[in-house]
Amino acid sequence: MYLALSALADVFMYVLLPAWLLAALAVGRVAVRRTARGMRVTARAAAVLIVLAELTLIGRLATVGSLGSYGWVFAADRRLFTTVLVLVPAAVALASARRLADVARRTRRYAGPPLPGELRAAAAAPMVVLPVQVAVVGSVAVFFERYFPPDRPLLLNLLVYGAVAALVAVLLGRRVRWRAERVTRTDGRPRATGRVWAVRLGATVAAFGLVFGMVTYGGAASRLPDTYSMMQGTPDLGGGPSVAHAAHAGSRAGGADPVSVTDLVERSDGKPDRRFTLTAREAKVRLSSGATVSAWTFNGQIPGPELRMREGELVEITVLNRLPDQPISTHWHGVDVPNAEDGVPAVTQDAVQPGGRHTYRFRVEESGTRWYHSHQAGSVQVRRGLFGPLVIEPARPGPAGRGVDEDIDVMLHDWDTDGDTGTDGDLRPSMGTSDTLDRRPMEPGTRVGLRLVNTDLDTKTVTLTGTPHRVTALDGTEVNAPGEIRGRRLEIGTASRYDLEFTMPSHPVRLTDLDAPKAGILFSPDGAGNLAPKLDGPVFDPTGYGEPRRTPFGAGDDFDREFQDLLDEQFGFYDGEFVARMTVNGEVFPKAPMHMVADGDLVKMRFVNRGDNDHPMHIHGHHFLVLSRDGRAPTGSPLWLDTVNVRPGETWEIGFRADNPGIWMDHCHNFEHALHGMVLHLAYENVTTPFVVGGDAHNEPS
Repeated sequence: MYLALSALADVFMYVLLPAWLLAALAVGRVAVRRTARGMRVTARAAAVLIVLAELTLIGRLATVGSLGSYGWVFAADRRLFTTVLVLVPAAVALASARRLADVARRTRRYAGPPLPGELRAAAAAPMVVLPVQVAVVGSVAVFFERYFPPDRPLLLNLLVYGAVAALVAVLLGRRVRWRAERVTRTDGRPRATGRVWAVRLGATVAAFGLVFGMVTYGGAASRLPDTYSMMQGTPDLGGGPSVAHAAHAGSRAGGADPVSVTDLVERSDGKPDRRFTLTAREAKVRLSSGATVSAWTFNGQIPGPELRMREGELVEITVLNRLPDQPISTHWHGVDVPNAEDGVPAVTQDAVQPGGRHTYRFRVEESGTRWYHSHQAGSVQVRRGLFGPLVIEPARPGPAGRGVDEDIDVMLHDWDTDGDTGTDGDLRPSMGTSDTLDRRPMEPGTRVGLRLVNTDLDTKTVTLTGTPHRVTALDGTEVNAPGEIRGRRLEIGTASRYDLEFTMPSHPVRLTDLDAPKAGILFSPDGAGNLAPKLDGPVFDPTGYGEPRRTPFGAGDDFDREFQDLLDEQFGFYDGEFVARMTVNGEVFPKAPMHMVADGDLVKMRFVNRGDNDHPMHIHGHHFLVLSRDGRAPTGSPLWLDTVNVRPGETWEIGFRADNPGIWMDHCHNFEHALHGMVLHLAYENVTTPFVVGGDAHNEPS
């Protein structure tokens, strides 16, 4: 519903300006009509256009008010103040419509030209013309509202842009009075003098020059430096319920020596329990349909090989870069590693150069479904294949690691194909490398586990048709007492994981991605048969699934730090390009806030999505507990996640214990959004990094 309201608000945003502009043009034509009939028709048309513009404004007010029902923040700032700028003159313009109707009635007394000067004066009067023209000025602000900086105080916006509108109104008022006098004296045919034409030409040239200068300056000023520190974000100390918070935080941080991220390493010595090698190289990979992908692979395959380990083990992973000209890195998504092992260039390391290597070493203290991927230029490198599944079995695993007989990784990804099969290249929704229906034999009675991982940029919706099933884990954390569901649509945000389990029946079962309803995985006893997928069931709600149980903290506890991230979109320049800037609290990386915490803090974060896109927010190095969604606490199993998909109009509150010192990325996991600014950091006090963006290592931490 929020998206529909937001889209409707955008419709009114774009329609409002032409509606008032047409009304203003019509109003301006009334006084210069040469015949009584012409003046009468034009006056009536102008009055009707004013009424239509007023109705458009009412629609705008209604949609903005409806958006405000989601919370004040969804209507505040640009939406509300731009509406106020047009609302005031529009209210006065109602009188203009009445005066024009009166002019239309008075024209019936006259058969033809010349029309009396007082009638023309009534039609050209400032009280008739000026409110409509000022409403045009206000509707210009509405039209360009997505260009205004978001998250600026409403009163400040009203004062700044209200003053600009008032100045324009004064200038328009002078012109309207001059025109009214000329129309009255010249029998409706005012002729501009040479001086007037010169002023008009000068104003036009000045306006074009101003716009050109602003565009040129805006593009140049938005360019990021060739190299800069990730520590440039504006420090945000957060707020908490205790008045002693600042002194409390300062007492722990004061006088401590700075700690470099390079010192935050795995302290375990000895021989690793598991060793893996991942080699990045180029390869042509064929999908099941025959389409090919010019991929960047780990160990020659897409997705990369499964890395399977056990809770408590010491793991060593060596990454070799054999790509010809692409630096890379590898991040262990959802694994709370020591900060130095997080794999983020410019934060915890330099990118691995072509021909280079980097070894990661950490002990896994958790279990469940995770994944790994490059964090260097992720919008390109992950799209092209530098990712793979990572599975951590519990310390005391059952068969196949989870009490299932068949444990299957399903990586949901859209591949950018080459177009060398007789068709143009396009994005192919796939499960692994299968973009067609993958038929697999499965014995009835087999306990099947599916680890669904969304590695794509956008939210994926999948269904499992043909058997009841359970969602046993979310982001790798077990669901308490999961019940059976059937026919539900599972909306999996980018980077999130859903673990499903079912017992294979004697008939087919089908897993389907709604982006590719003819593809998917079909399980059947003989590997044949067919089953139409169910695509229109209700959406699975994880906040009400499973049974509650105790958690180490909850929404009612006192938090040491509280932060709010207002997620929004603004058109403008970013790094020299005109894009939809993805903002956090009105800023983009590297000026986005840096949330500062101290070791041991209990932290609350509130994510508010005021934009039109899903924003899967991922905090590195920490798992968090969902406290509420849209003000309502979960009623089912506790939700411990590492990525929360904040959909448009939603507000999520999450909490976590700051118990893993370092500098951690906190970003939207749609890498295109991260590329356009939605990157910030969670930083522990007194922790520093020697690494920089750009530089000789060409670090691109998106």
